[in-house]
Amino acid sequence: MKRNKLLGVWRSMHNRCYNKNQEAYKNYGARGIFVDPRWHGSEGFKKFLEHMGTPPEGGSLERINNDGPYAPENCKWATRAEQAHNKRNNRRITANGQTKTMTEWARELGCSPAAISYRIKNGMSEQDAVTLPIPKRPNSRLSEEDVRLIRLSYPVKTLQMLADEIGVSKKTVMNVVHNKIFKDVA
Repeated sequence: MKRNKLLGVWRSMHNRCYNKNQEAYKNYGARGIFVDPRWHGSEGFKKFLEHMGTPPEGGSLERINNDGPYAPENCKWATRAEQAHNKRNNRRITANGQTKTMTEWARELGCSPAAISYRIKNGMSEQDAVTLPIPKRPNSRLSEEDVRLIRLSYPVKTLQMLADEIGVSKKTVMNVVHNKIFKDVA
C-alpha cells in the first residue's frame, strides 16, 4: 500500500474516533473507541507505521478486540473475510465446545447462514441447527426416482403429462429435462 493510502487509513481512524460530524463516529468515538496517544500528532503517523508495518495486499486495519482502542497491541492488518468475522453484529453460536459465527458454521455445513437461521427460528436448538447435516434437497417434492422417470419418459410423454402424473409444475419437469436441477442424478 502506498504511503498516501496509509496516511488515509491513519486519518480515517482518527476521524472515526474524534470527528462528531463523521457518520461512523457513532460506532467508534461515541462508543469510547480511541486512538493510542502514540499515534497522535505530527509524529503519530511515523509511530503508526513503525508499529503496524506495511499491510499485505488487500489488507485493512482491524481491531482485534472490537471494543478496544486503536493501539499497537489491539490492531493488525486483516483480509476482508477476517474483518467480516469480527463485526459486532455477527451472531456467534457455540456448539460442541466451539464458538463460531453463523457464516462459519454455514460454510462448514455446506449451507447458507439463512438456512441455520431458519432452523433456529422454527424451534431447532442452536446446537442441532449447526451440527445436524442439511438434507440434500430439503424443499424438493421430487425424489431421485421421479427424476429418473421424467428423463426416461420424455419426450414420449409431454412435460404437462409428466407434471400431472408426478404432482409438480410443468416448469419443474422442464428443469429436470434440461438438466437445470438434479444434475447429479443420472
